[in-house]
Amino acid sequence: MKLLKENFHYLLFLSSVFFLGNPSKFPADDGFFYPQIAHNLVSHGFMGFNNLYLTNGFHPLWMVFCTLAEIINPFGKTFSLNLIWLFQVLLVFFGFRLLEKTIFNDGFGKMCALAFYCLMFFSLGTLYLTEAHLAFFTIALLICFLIKNFTNDFIFGIICSLVFLARLDHIFIIIPFGFYFWKQKSWNVLNLMKMITGFSILSVPYLVSNEYIFGNLVPISGKIKSSFPLIQDDIKIKVFQEVFIAGGFLYFIFLSFYRNTRFRTIKLLLLTGSLIQLLYNLFFQSEIGQWYFVSQLVFCGFFIHDMIGKLNLKILRNVYFSKIAAVFFVLFVCFVGFLKLTTSLSLQNNVFAVHSKFEKKADDSVIETIQQLNRIVQERSRIYVYDFPGKFAYYSEFNIIPADGLVANTDFFNELNSVRFKEFFKQKDIKFLLFPTSFKVHDRSQNFMGISVNDTKENNLFYIKNTLDKKVADSLEDQKDLVKLKSFDNPVKTWQPMYDSVTVYRLKE
Repeated sequence: MKLLKENFHYLLFLSSVFFLGNPSKFPADDGFFYPQIAHNLVSHGFMGFNNLYLTNGFHPLWMVFCTLAEIINPFGKTFSLNLIWLFQVLLVFFGFRLLEKTIFNDGFGKMCALAFYCLMFFSLGTLYLTEAHLAFFTIALLICFLIKNFTNDFIFGIICSLVFLARLDHIFIIIPFGFYFWKQKSWNVLNLMKMITGFSILSVPYLVSNEYIFGNLVPISGKIKSSFPLIQDDIKIKVFQEVFIAGGFLYFIFLSFYRNTRFRTIKLLLLTGSLIQLLYNLFFQSEIGQWYFVSQLVFCGFFIHDMIGKLNLKILRNVYFSKIAAVFFVLFVCFVGFLKLTTSLSLQNNVFAVHSKFEKKADDSVIETIQQLNRIVQERSRIYVYDFPGKFAYYSEFNIIPADGLVANTDFFNELNSVRFKEFFKQKDIKFLLFPTSFKVHDRSQNFMGISVNDTKENNLFYIKNTLDKKVADSLEDQKDLVKLKSFDNPVKTWQPMYDSVTVYRLKE
């Protein structure tokens, strides 16, 4: 009974169970890149999203976990998602346990922080199947190492490499912590060399293999999305950036004012690195998803905990109030998970904006579209897809070629530029295209990452883009160059409401 009383807040992890009800409804499409590549690696011995291009378009440490899930999977392909789910729940659990033993000392504040983490990692966000949960654990591990005053330079370097390999842009978090740890060693050069050696054992082979096999140190996805050292022409500050920039500066003011906050220096180091990472992604990265904001989620949990601790209200120490609050948090976080399972709930599209309708939706529309595609397209056919390729690939037997090239390699982009698009299709035996159609009157021209569409009254004009050099490689006109096979209702209308249908085409002979 005492054990339950002391650990009642862990009932918040019940919110993760809703994922098992329909794994396709919770993750962002990019999350399906990992299990798809892992499946191809284990089943076909080919590290590719499709059977056409070898790829390194992923964060490596999380791919290890996904590949392990595929190796130990005793059932069909989609059962791997359940194993990956288990890994992710355990990573958040053990990450929080590390923080509970170090950062979190206020009982009610700790419960509020965990409710926030469970809400974002399990119920509300789109972080399932991405590297986010692993990144959370590695950051917690690094913070625990510093707070516990462990002194092994080599192990510190290895832990830093885990943080880096979980998410490469977490290098901005590692640097402030690295200088802090080195300062504790009185700037001794020998200690620094041990730290660098520990960091290099895992990181250098990964980076060298990228350069040797793929011609660039960073993954192809990072190369496509990054404009560094040039600042992006069109900087879009969206809801998450606004919330985390504001939250970060408020937390900085809080820590500046309350100088006696526990582990204040560690928190300031995390906050500094996290804000630098946030600003880097804002100025130099395009197509940012929720999984870019793990370090910001971590410091927001710290901020929630510290604010409640400083309030020091008597009611928050009341046993009955704590029990009632705990029950409320569990019910609320689980209720949000239930909404995600049964409706079209979207944080950015129908919670903080009115871009799409909030409506009851039990099934995933992409899977319904795949079932219809199966009737007209042969298994293992290569299909060139404008967007959302993850689910199309994972829940089908098609070889999906994403137009954005995020899970391709430089060969894909060189080939796009070397021949006309029709010839490229013939060379690669790509038989079909899936493109958006039926745009609304005020949205006739639309840009997607890999294509642009100009929808006139008579036809659609599709511009094929090379996302690596940011140029248009070729164009196709639907009546002149394409044969329309069938149109389907837009399966991703929750996130992209500006068009009503998608159409599968084949090239005219």
